[in-house]
Amino acid sequence: MGVAKGDLILALFGVGWVILAIWLLAITINVRKLANRQKIIAKAGEDGDFVRVISDSLKELSTLKSDVAEIKDDRATSKLVMDTAVRNVGMVRFDAFDDVGGKLSFAVALLDSNGDGVVISAINGRQESRSYAKHVRNGDSSYILSAEERDAITKALSNDRVNV
Repeated sequence: MGVAKGDLILALFGVGWVILAIWLLAITINVRKLANRQKIIAKAGEDGDFVRVISDSLKELSTLKSDVAEIKDDRATSKLVMDTAVRNVGMVRFDAFDDVGGKLSFAVALLDSNGDGVVISAINGRQESRSYAKHVRNGDSSYILSAEERDAITKALSNDRVNV
């Protein structure tokens, strides 16, 4: 039993219709996707001018880049200010003389995060008072420091809080 020539042509014609239907379905899906994308693009601008929307977006991007650069500069400046600001304070009260009580004499260290700053001391006696200020670099001074001044610096460097 052989297949008739007419049946073969009819079968090929049917397969062709199935392939054509699948191809049309794929095209329809792609056209719908493109139409949805076009609607999204059209909504980007009130009048649907996509080129203007892109141009405006690029201008805004340029402005944002400039703003970010400015913020980075401000951050660097703020960090420098914070690193050199007085952050560590240490204070020691003491009696400078045996005949004067009340611990009216003091030494206070005012240091930044690098241990740089000043130590100020006041020596109070019965007849007079004297005050001294000594520069501090990296937790030390080129001037001779008293034990109380060293204690004030040590307290200041012990952490980032006021130490009294």
